[in-house]
Amino acid sequence: MHSSDEHRPHWSPPRLPIAILRTLLPRAERDEVIDDLTAEYAEHAAAIGRAGATRWLWAQALRSAPALLGWSWWRGWTGFEPRANAYRPGGSMLQNVRADARYAARRLRARPVYTLVAVITLALGVGGTAAVFGIARPLMFEPLPYANASEDGMFWMPGWWYEAEFSELRGRFPGFREVAAYRPADVTMRQGDAPARLVPGIASSVELFDVLGVHPYLGRGFHTGEDVRGAAPVAVISYGLWQELGGTPAVVGTRLTLDGTPTTVVGVMPRGFWFPDPSVRIWRPQP
Repeated sequence: MHSSDEHRPHWSPPRLPIAILRTLLPRAERDEVIDDLTAEYAEHAAAIGRAGATRWLWAQALRSAPALLGWSWWRGWTGFEPRANAYRPGGSMLQNVRADARYAARRLRARPVYTLVAVITLALGVGGTAAVFGIARPLMFEPLPYANASEDGMFWMPGWWYEAEFSELRGRFPGFREVAAYRPADVTMRQGDAPARLVPGIASSVELFDVLGVHPYLGRGFHTGEDVRGAAPVAVISYGLWQELGGTPAVVGTRLTLDGTPTTVVGVMPRGFWFPDPSVRIWRPQP
């Protein structure tokens, strides 16, 4: 069985216009341009016949000859490329842009695999850049969502603070009006009969929101004594988590099962608030 391509006629362009163009074209681009013209001649010949395709090829050669001659003369006389590297120095910029666009379109159409790889590469690059910028923008470019951002500072020690250490120094940090301690404390959360899921969280002392100068959007923050052992477990959730839980004010006072312990939601933070990074969605007062 033979494919239909074997029965198509092979259209070869006339030699004289090709020879004229080959003489005038720069050596670096000669073969590529001639190959393009040969392929287009074959398409025209199949569509409108050999005579029409020949007239088209002669028109291309005659219209291109003056510009190519001027280009060759400029390069031979000065040793430099024409101004703006254009086929028509001093001509309309829009004409040059259109010519470049047509040439690029022909090259991409002639190389479909290369075109597909280029498009996929650009798409991955644009998508990756957008994702990185979406993460970096709130961290690096937007102001911190804290009222006391210009006054806040952070200090740490190797390893995490122990409860006894912080309790001993509480209220007696020289040079600081107020200090809060915090540490990462992701939790498994369950609401009703829904399956449990891991939620990024922070365990902190009750001073955290006062130090940051932020008030909850709904409900309240932490009260004194809620971060000591034996206190009733409470939590403040992020605006995004509140939306996932229904987005109603009635969420304040309800209970979520966090790490197997029923915990009362006492507050919802404002939209856009995050600490210490945008992934954290729940804060609990813990020793």
